[in-house]
Amino acid sequence: MKRRKFFRATVALVTMIILLCPLFAAIAEETAEATEKPAPAATHTPSELQAMGILTVGAKGDEVTRMQQRLKDLGYLSSKVDGQYGGGTKRAVISFQRRNGLKTDGVAGESTLAKLYAEDAVAAPENSEPVDVLADVVPMLVNNDHPVDEYFVPADLVELRDILDKKLVKIKYKKTRGVRTAVEALNTMLEAAKEDKIKNWQVSAGYRTWDDQVKLLNAKISSYRKKNKDWSTSKARRAALKSVAEAGCSEHHLGLAFDLNVPGAKTFSSTKQYKWLKEHCWDYGFIIRYTKEKQEITGFNPEAWHIRYVGKNHALYMKEHDLCLEEYIQGIENGTIPIPGEAGEEAEPAPEEEETAESEVEEVPEEEPAEEEPSEEVPEEEEPAEEPAEEEYAGEYEDL
Repeated sequence: MKRRKFFRATVALVTMIILLCPLFAAIAEETAEATEKPAPAATHTPSELQAMGILTVGAKGDEVTRMQQRLKDLGYLSSKVDGQYGGGTKRAVISFQRRNGLKTDGVAGESTLAKLYAEDAVAAPENSEPVDVLADVVPMLVNNDHPVDEYFVPADLVELRDILDKKLVKIKYKKTRGVRTAVEALNTMLEAAKEDKIKNWQVSAGYRTWDDQVKLLNAKISSYRKKNKDWSTSKARRAALKSVAEAGCSEHHLGLAFDLNVPGAKTFSSTKQYKWLKEHCWDYGFIIRYTKEKQEITGFNPEAWHIRYVGKNHALYMKEHDLCLEEYIQGIENGTIPIPGEAGEEAEPAPEEEETAESEVEEVPEEEPAEEEPSEEVPEEEEPAEEPAEEEYAGEYEDL
């Protein structure tokens, strides 16, 4: 009898533990999230924090001046030393924290200040040289597993408005940049689209800096928090990362990726422009980078509007073999895929294939006087009330 009672009590205890496990996990998660936030900042003013030895945005005076000078000496601060803890100083502090293995919150607390004034403080890289992103035979891969650092800058960046024919395409943001070779290929492609009576294009994004990407991700996180009052910051961040890449993990850092859409259109995947792009972009060295079919491999939601320049031979091989960039590069690395040519280099036609050579020449039609496109004012995209449907263009805050 005693054994039977003991057995029943044991079963009841185990059952209770199993039922309470999810509750314990939830409590643990909320506790962890609470520790992520700098508690003092939520209840104290910048001046009060400064009196406690913590410098944050809004602080001012000699302590800030000294910190700014040290950040400048280490190569993190590019703006002037003025004793005012503003956005530029915060970005410099975050950069210092990241490079020195500290918590990247932009708050100069005890551990950050101690490391900042220590002899072994790691300085910013000196004379970071721009990178030729098309120099390698294999296309450069940037994703969650292959990030670039915050000092990465591609070589030969140009403003799109200096290369693209304004009668072919609208550039949403005037100072949008890209690598020259990719921008020139984009212009050639849009000229060909015009020959096929496909017009009314818009470029809404090109090259992005590290800070640009940080701002986009933070804006998306903030948007989720506003729409979902019961969401924690970490939950909003997880949701945001499905459509906005972490800084360093976006292809836009390469200057080889562009977002194309139609002015005023709510979606892009249903337009004639997208249908033309899907069929012809490969011929000009571009790939549609993120698709529904390859989502598990790329790690990102589908984006019909996001194209990436890799060079004609690479693009055509990927199209013919239905490969995303990750699969293609993996195949080259393990030897199952031959390298079809250097990035951007066209294969030499055989002597007897004159017709092929002629057709290649025809792909870039002679320039004609372009017709004036009707002017259309396009309002800035607003954050959608709900998550965008697959392949729906929802503005710059929804892009990788």
